Amino acid sequence: MPGNTRKPAISVAVALLTANLDIDVGSRVPTKRPDSFVRVARTGGSRINAVTDGPWLTFECYALDSAEALALRVSEICESAPSSFVDYMNDDGTMRQAWISSYAEVGAPAENPDLDVPDQDRWTLTVELGISSNV
Repeated sequence: MPGNTRKPAISVAVALLTANLDIDVGSRVPTKRPDSFVRVARTGGSRINAVTDGPWLTFECYALDSAEALALRVSEICESAPSSFVDYMNDDGTMRQAWISSYAEVGAPAENPDLDVPDQDRWTLTVELGISSNV
């Protein structure tokens, strides 16, 4: 089913960052905001081939001290992800594995203040990852 190859993109990105950062990473802003966290959203992209999705993933990096440093770290993690497997949990709670085949910068890290949260710095970046989730 074509939809299944696209759906896990956020779960894969969350798992990738969670394995490499010591902060909260998720697809929603936590109800109780921690000092630092990353929110992942799919903001575009298209299928690369029959087994590889090419999602555009936007990372909102929040921090009290330096969201810029956090955004640069997230960028580094994504850039070094190609040629690696990522263990992630799908929607029904089953552990799966995805292959990251490619990386492209869509939007470099940039300051993007959240006007609703003036005491927390926010930087965003958008990348395209080649993700095969049916490995």
